Amino acid sequence: EDMVVEGYAAVFNSTTDLGHFKERIAPGAFAEVLDDDVRFLVNHDGVPLARTSNGTMTLKEDDKGLYYRAVLSDTQAGRDLHTMIKRGDISQSSFAFTIGDETIDEDGVRVIERVSRLIDTSAVTYPAYEAASVYARGQEQKEND
Repeated sequence: EDMVVEGYAAVFNSTTDLGHFKERIAPGAFAEVLDDDVRFLVNHDGVPLARTSNGTMTLKEDDKGLYYRAVLSDTQAGRDLHTMIKRGDISQSSFAFTIGDETIDEDGVRVIERVSRLIDTSAVTYPAYEAASVYARGQEQKEND
């Protein structure tokens, strides 16, 4: 059976405090980069456990944010990550990107209007955006019961 994980690498209109500034992602920010060759990593590091160019990861924008679905490689790293996600040791996500367009809102929050390059989506220990999530397929039904 495939080891599938799903989640939101980014959640729209969720403001985060990055220390020296606050930031949020605007709806539609990823529209131009959904076909980029994006890797699925752990903590933005290491070898890819899935990748869009080979069809083992898919991306889409919906009303909530940037959704991904990744079929993890059948390697020790893939099995370990799947186990940690199922147990809840790792439950959040992140993304690496370059900014295409940004604005500053009336509260001084940087708003990412357009991403120019999407580099990776990652299951992470410490996310920049608390609302970004990852779960093993089937796990979301258990959490909603």
